[in-house]
Order: sequence, then structure tokens, then C-alpha cells
Amino acid sequence: MITEKKAEPIPIDIAEHLAEDAMKLDNLNDAIIGVTTQGYLVYCYDKIVDHFVKKDGMEREEAIEWTDFNVVGLDGNGNWIIVMPKYYYE
Repeated sequence: MITEKKAEPIPIDIAEHLAEDAMKLDNLNDAIIGVTTQGYLVYCYDKIVDHFVKKDGMEREEAIEWTDFNVVGLDGNGNWIIVMPKYYYE
């Protein structure tokens, strides 16, 4: 179950590097791992799944399915959110 929460602002040290058309995932600041050279946020797939397990009480498989359909499946209108598995940056 997803609960409605007021979206947290992006930390200032990240926000100053964002493109005007960058998309942000509400309440997933804990999954941000960086910003691309084009100014788009980079989110960690595993941290997104963990967020839904820990903060929304989902089972892991449910959180994976939710993330795949509702996050990875976003169109973004060209303002792409980049979701990278953890092993890409470790």
C-alpha cells in the first residue's frame, strides 16, 4: 500500500545541478545516487525497492513489481529518470 506523503524537496547540493525539465520521484530522495551531466537525477533501483519495503510495508516481490510497472515504466516525456541496479556503481 502506498501512503500519501508530502514530497520532500531535493537537497540543495543536488538541486543546483538539475536541468529545468528533470523529473523527480516524490518521496524517493533516499534512492538518489547522483545527477547525470545533462542534469537528470539518477536513482538506484535496489534503493527504490527497499524504500517501498521499509516505508510502505510491501513484500519484496510486491515492491519489485510496483517499481517495475510504476517507476521503471514511466514515460518521462524525454526527461528521463535513470534507474540503475546497485552493481553498476559499486
